[in-house]
Amino acid sequence: MIWLVLYVGIALSPLSDFMSVYALKGQVGGDIGARYSLFVRGAMVVGLLAVMLFSGRVRLSNWRICLLAMVVVNMSFASLAFNAMSNGEFLEQIVVIAKVFSLFVYVAAFSELKDAQLEKVEALMRATLLMYALAIVAGAVFSIDIFRSYRGDTQIRAGYKGIIYAQNEASALLLSGLALVYLHIVRNGWSASRIGLIVALFVAAFLLGTKGALIAGFGVIAAYSFVRYGVVKATVRLVVVIVLMLIAAIAVYYLVPSVRQAVDLSVQYFTYQSDHAGGGKIATVLMSGRNVKFSNVWGELASRDFLPLLTGGYPIVRYLIEMDGPDLALVMGIPVFCWYLRDVFGLYARRGDGDISHYGRYFFILLMTIACSAGHVLTSAIVAPYLAVIADLVRRWSDEERRVIAGRR
Repeated sequence: MIWLVLYVGIALSPLSDFMSVYALKGQVGGDIGARYSLFVRGAMVVGLLAVMLFSGRVRLSNWRICLLAMVVVNMSFASLAFNAMSNGEFLEQIVVIAKVFSLFVYVAAFSELKDAQLEKVEALMRATLLMYALAIVAGAVFSIDIFRSYRGDTQIRAGYKGIIYAQNEASALLLSGLALVYLHIVRNGWSASRIGLIVALFVAAFLLGTKGALIAGFGVIAAYSFVRYGVVKATVRLVVVIVLMLIAAIAVYYLVPSVRQAVDLSVQYFTYQSDHAGGGKIATVLMSGRNVKFSNVWGELASRDFLPLLTGGYPIVRYLIEMDGPDLALVMGIPVFCWYLRDVFGLYARRGDGDISHYGRYFFILLMTIACSAGHVLTSAIVAPYLAVIADLVRRWSDEERRVIAGRR
């Protein structure tokens, strides 16, 4: 039943994402009711929880994480009781909390699958990644309006997000997709299908139009290179790769008018932002204004004597900083957030000196870097299953790797 719920839910996810984008007509704000994507993934998480509870497949560690989630919910309920947030904000906050902890539900579900079952589900997930990437490419090639990253009055930058609701979530999905493919390469080597998927995901990252997607892509290459060649040799190789890709990008810019027009549009946008940013303009441009949002929230925290940093329950849905670290620290409180980070760290940082173990640690560093700068990673319902399958494969393959190493000694 766990396998069936996962397979059906993941198979329906791209369709539900397209329905959400189509219903919203590509609007950045859009109608709050057009949440087909959230309904499908919410049903998948509830179904997994129900199956695991009725089958008795809930481990002590799962109960501990469940208790942690309930503590966070109670913190927000206390804020509601003291009129620190409205009823609507409370419901939205509960949705955010559910999305954050859904990662652990997926990890628990994947851990119950047999190797053959996991292989089938993972093959489907790779197929959905290809669908998401091709939708971004198709949006750029055919100028599909509803697939744009920025529309209407906000169409001041180039980019296409395909059938994903938000471009930042698309960045996080491309990060997890590339990390999943390179994890297979670390263990099983290169193949035509893996190269094809990597090319599709990288092209999509360039067409998405966000800084986070490109940084994530090169970050995954760096993680793979560090594992394969060591830090020194990997650094040299990365410099060569970046120079070659830069040369290719410049050539495309001058040879393809549509690409030149798109790049010029984004350059104009960032130039405008720099000219009107005031103090700290470099940081404002690099962080897309998140530093300003952080400053505004910090001012409100000061009026509350910074109590939410300890207790949590701050209504982040009212004004998102869009950096997962600060946002989740405000929801959970710093002490609980540290405990949460410890659990996430345990998903990817496995014991052992093998390549898989090292890759898991590098990926955790990259994951937290992107999450705490670009955001929409740990709080994304779309990305959670892909992060979970990476964690489960790292667990299985690092254990297998450790046994092989021990047998050689």
